[in-house]
Order: sequence, then structure tokens, then C-alpha cells
Amino acid sequence: MAAKAEGMAAMVMFAGAIAAMYAALICMHVAATHGRGPAGGPSRSGLARWLAAAADRRRARVEAEAAHDLVAGYLSRERYHATMAATAAREDAEHPLTVPRV
Repeated sequence: MAAKAEGMAAMVMFAGAIAAMYAALICMHVAATHGRGPAGGPSRSGLARWLAAAADRRRARVEAEAAHDLVAGYLSRERYHATMAATAAREDAEHPLTVPRV
């Protein structure tokens, strides 16, 4: 019975460690994608810079696919404009433009 309890305790500790690592990755992702400044800013960790760059690559891929589909005839001009407007709105929500006060 004691061996079973020890095994269960080990499983709970392992699950807790995995949950803690997952929470840390989520926090780093939020900090990287909602942080101010460029993805390669000096105050960001290597993983945070990588996550922010991945978000930039995702946006670039969406734009490239929309342009390709427009040229290939798969998208109408209206649908292309709607796709680009949605991409711009997402970019604005993730990285709002801030103007310093003078």
C-alpha cells in the first residue's frame, strides 16, 4: 500500500512540475507577443525573442498566402482586402502604436 501511495505522490509531483513549466511558457509567450518594442529587444530572454519572432513569421505567412491566392485567382479583391484588414487589426491589438509625449 505504501508503494502505491509513493507512486501516486510521484505522479502528482510530476504533473505539478509539467503544469508549472507550461504556465511559465504561457507567461513568456504573453510577454513576448504583447511586449513593447521590437522582437529582439535587449530586455527579452532568448525564448521570448524566439516566440515573438514566430508570431511575426505567422503574420508574414498569412500575408504571403493571401497575396499568392489573390494573384492565383483564388481570392477576390474584396476578400483579399478583408483578410489584410483582419491581419492589420490583429497586429494593432497585439502591438498598439504608442506615440511618446513631447
